Amino acid sequence: MHVPAAGDAGVLTPRQVSLPPPEAEQVQVRIEAAGVAYADIVMRRGLYAAAKPPVTPGYDFVGRVEAIGSRVTDLRVGQRVAGVTISGSYADRRNVEARWLVPAPETVAAPSLVAAVLNGVTAWQMLHRVARVESGDWVLVHGAGGGVGGLLLELAHLAGIRVIGTASKGKLGAIRSRGAEALDYQAEDVVARTRSISAGGVMAAFDHIGGRHLRKLTLPALKPTGIGVLYGGYDATRGGKVHPLAVVDLMFNSRLSAYTLFGKSQGIASYAVPAWRDLRAQAYRDDLATVLGLVGDGTLRPPIGETVPLRDAAKAHRTMESRSVTGKIVLVP
Repeated sequence: MHVPAAGDAGVLTPRQVSLPPPEAEQVQVRIEAAGVAYADIVMRRGLYAAAKPPVTPGYDFVGRVEAIGSRVTDLRVGQRVAGVTISGSYADRRNVEARWLVPAPETVAAPSLVAAVLNGVTAWQMLHRVARVESGDWVLVHGAGGGVGGLLLELAHLAGIRVIGTASKGKLGAIRSRGAEALDYQAEDVVARTRSISAGGVMAAFDHIGGRHLRKLTLPALKPTGIGVLYGGYDATRGGKVHPLAVVDLMFNSRLSAYTLFGKSQGIASYAVPAWRDLRAQAYRDDLATVLGLVGDGTLRPPIGETVPLRDAAKAHRTMESRSVTGKIVLVP
């Protein structure tokens, strides 16, 4: 499904192209399932700097190798693989860089696997490589009913980390079922309740919204020595539109005083999977393989909100924009 020009979900258009043989360091794959990410919507709207229309969205996929480039030595035809691609995976076949791929388990359905690719490696790396949270610590997960948020809950639980998750009222039951304390961000004082539950603040807080939200609801919930991890800028592109004041707040707000953070030995870190995939490639591959292994042996069960035929990608985008489902939305060719 292709986006010929920026617009609403209706611009997603079927397109048939002739696929050339893979280049030397690529493989050709038949895609079994592709994930739907909020970044796909931002891309469709023409707001994603690295991939503007005309573009085929598709941040991640699970599939099978059908052909191998001349310099690829660690993958074989017929092998199941998964990877983060940023764009191009709303397709039934594609060529992809072999270095972005890891072997995927054979024993799990493709939708369950792809629900743990982008979301899983993001959650794992933020929890264990960026925040370095330890067993027994408290963390705060904003948007805990979403794809990344849900996996943060599960991975934290596996590591003995205690979690407070925020969501709208209708998603609180799903959060509690994963062993977390659940807060209705629309009806409760998130900071006060978080500090009360955690007896003084959390060691890490994960924020996909940024701007005022980071300043008002994330950093004040930290304990001394805690860290806020920003992994998105939803506030600036809420509803698929640019909000100039939110962009300014996200990029240039001066009230995040380094001196204030220094006084409490607190920190702010950011996370974006493209940089880890390309600049810390071994860590990316190791961590993605670890997460997929947990799915393969049944330890990790990524929440799936909806599975939609690829031809109905516009419907999947509208569902994500409505924020009406808990878990990952998956496209299947």
